Amino acid sequence: MVATVALIGDGQARRVASEWHGGMSSALYSLASSGAVDLDRVRDEISRELLRLDVGKVRRELLALDKYVRTAGERTAVAEWFRLWDDSPVSVNQT
Repeated sequence: MVATVALIGDGQARRVASEWHGGMSSALYSLASSGAVDLDRVRDEISRELLRLDVGKVRRELLALDKYVRTAGERTAVAEWFRLWDDSPVSVNQT
């Protein structure tokens, strides 16, 4: 049996990144606005935010975003990224 990795979708990733970016020069802003992933920078930004949080829903979303970018890897802008948005909550199995 093959294990399936539950990930958040592109729309959820865009939403979470948009809620946590630190301005236009941040890697999370780049992810939110274009889908581009600068893996080292975005993981650093997620880690900094996680250090400030206790356990809970918000932390779950950042953990899921970290898992998403690790799986996506380094990439440039994604065509039609601006069309993606998903307000659905992040589930525990996606972290």
